[in-house]
Amino acid sequence: MSESAIADFVTSFIPDTATHAKPVRGRVVMSKRRIVLVTDGDRVTIPLAGVFDVQHDTAPGDLAEFFDDTVTIAYERDGNRRVAVVEGAGDTVDRFVILVFKGLLNGSKAHVKHPARRGGRVTDQSFASATLSVSPGTVELRGDVTIDIDVSTVTHFERVERDLGGTTRPLLSVRHMGATGPVTTELALDSGRKMNLLGRFIRLRYALLKQELADIELSSEEIEALVAIYSSGPNANLATVLGVDASRLTMFLNNLLEKELVRDEDGVHLTSMGRAAVSEHIEDVNM
Repeated sequence: MSESAIADFVTSFIPDTATHAKPVRGRVVMSKRRIVLVTDGDRVTIPLAGVFDVQHDTAPGDLAEFFDDTVTIAYERDGNRRVAVVEGAGDTVDRFVILVFKGLLNGSKAHVKHPARRGGRVTDQSFASATLSVSPGTVELRGDVTIDIDVSTVTHFERVERDLGGTTRPLLSVRHMGATGPVTTELALDSGRKMNLLGRFIRLRYALLKQELADIELSSEEIEALVAIYSSGPNANLATVLGVDASRLTMFLNNLLEKELVRDEDGVHLTSMGRAAVSEHIEDVNM
């Protein structure tokens, strides 16, 4: 690999499901242009420009005897569609998945309408140009419009068709929680492949938060406290908002701190998990 490696680790993988029935041990090396799966006797190159899907999930039934979790990379090379499967557990692989999505999406040109809706009200906002980038918990748009969509606050997203520059085009419509309530952002990328990958990224990151949130038990009062923190801001008098005395408020906040749903830094703030809990309470995610 002539270009610099941005990821390099050893794990088990199936380099090509069409030619390998069982995993082999080897190196996964990634640059900004390609992923290379290297074994003692072979190497398989996956051009990032050919990747059309990435999944990070529990291993499907036929692979469960080999892997607990998998990263499945579907791509096209030399006119043929192929699939590689990488062992998916551990922080190293989690970072690898983010790097893959960054390599696939960062720098993409986008057409963005924000907000397309405030709550249920359609706005008269026009489309603006921006450059897309992603990080573990955020979809960032920078240009004529500047937006950070916190994945933990997404409550719904879907493909829709809208008029853009006189042509009907598919867009991704993302409803998420803004500073003053729910808003909808609509965006189009110039590549349908990248539109699909962006949808996959949002779905995967939110599913991860939902999975972590499922392990946390919350009382109705704790949920009410989280919603109050979201709605009122870090400097609000939460005891007054919730109608409780100071000692009971302290108990709520200590519980939420222990569960890593809030942090206390110059006022009480929601963590990404806390924002996901609020989003789930306000409106179930429909994907």
